[in-house]
Amino acid sequence: MSEDQHHEALTRTVTEKLRNGRVVTIRPMRREDIELEREFISNLSQESRHQRFLGGVGKPSEQLMRQLMDVDHDKREAFIALFDEDGTEKEVGVSRYALDADGKGAECAVVVADDWQVQGLGTLLLKRVVESAKSRGIELLYSTESASNNKLREVAEHMGWDCRTDPRDATQVIYSLKVFPRSR
Repeated sequence: MSEDQHHEALTRTVTEKLRNGRVVTIRPMRREDIELEREFISNLSQESRHQRFLGGVGKPSEQLMRQLMDVDHDKREAFIALFDEDGTEKEVGVSRYALDADGKGAECAVVVADDWQVQGLGTLLLKRVVESAKSRGIELLYSTESASNNKLREVAEHMGWDCRTDPRDATQVIYSLKVFPRSR
């Protein structure tokens, strides 16, 4: 991948049409998106918050918000999906990853607003994470999820992710995708 292609994969803003005809903009997350992110998390159903955070998260704490907004576009990346609702941007989905200490793997996550699920947005956000990881030479993406998250299972299987039961917790699964295998 050329340096220009690498930069494009990391910085571009795209407009996508979903299955229901709605149009969203997907772009890298910015620090000034903090209130969009806070409102987005607050408006997720209890089930969606449980699936995303693997536990009970009510109103997002300041600590959680600092952690989620700590995006340096190098070791920690995030992409936000926005919908223009009567001239006001509304966050409807987000995908992100955080690089492991060795730089070879990254843990990732995707969450889509309840009313926007099953429209292809999760797939688009996950593809954006994979594209970004490839451009950085990351070898492996992985995510630990609730075994009951059937929507994510369908998306992951469709995109070729491997799935195995978490050996430490049978109520969870670990999805993984070899993104950029090192030459031997």
